[in-house]
Amino acid sequence: MSAEDYLGKNPKKIMKEILKGAPRSSIKESLLTPTLVLAVLRYYQLLSDFSKGPLLTVNLLTFLGQLLIFLIGFGLVATILRRSLVQDSPKMKIGTYIVVGAIVLLVVLGYVGMASFIQEGAFYILAPWDSLSIFTISLVIGIWNWKEAVFRPFVSMIIAHLVVGSLLRYYEWMGISNVFLTKVIPLAVLFIGIFVLFRGFKKITWSEV
Repeated sequence: MSAEDYLGKNPKKIMKEILKGAPRSSIKESLLTPTLVLAVLRYYQLLSDFSKGPLLTVNLLTFLGQLLIFLIGFGLVATILRRSLVQDSPKMKIGTYIVVGAIVLLVVLGYVGMASFIQEGAFYILAPWDSLSIFTISLVIGIWNWKEAVFRPFVSMIIAHLVVGSLLRYYEWMGISNVFLTKVIPLAVLFIGIFVLFRGFKKITWSEV
């Protein structure tokens, strides 16, 4: 059976009608995906901040601004990719990929730049609440990552950052300023975490995922 027999003499029109009648994601689902992605990114950023010093900073305005950028970017990319399904011209497809790539780049730049430009709305979580909050969140995310083979290697980095953050807070509390203890050991712990991360990815059987 040829494509003309299957889709008729105007397959592009048929495809448009199929896509038009296809079920669309609800607003809740459309908002949930970019929100979850941003929440995970913000968590790892907080985890990184936790491992750098004794003061944990949270900025709600930055989070809301980044969420807005993510929602706009996600909506544009989803709309463009949906419409590109009916494009049969190679030049149009290349143009679509270029536009999508540009949007993704702008979203990344906006995500990074938002934290630099918005300073208002920041508040600091002091000890011991910073450690308690980050350990609680890490426990939940660590258990969730461990259940999925693809995300399991990231548990090593979560543990490494928690160990480094705890060490730095202990050194700060004890007044320790030894370079070996405050610089070399934390770096060694992070490198071990990275090593275990890559080892974990090598052990994944991707054909079974």
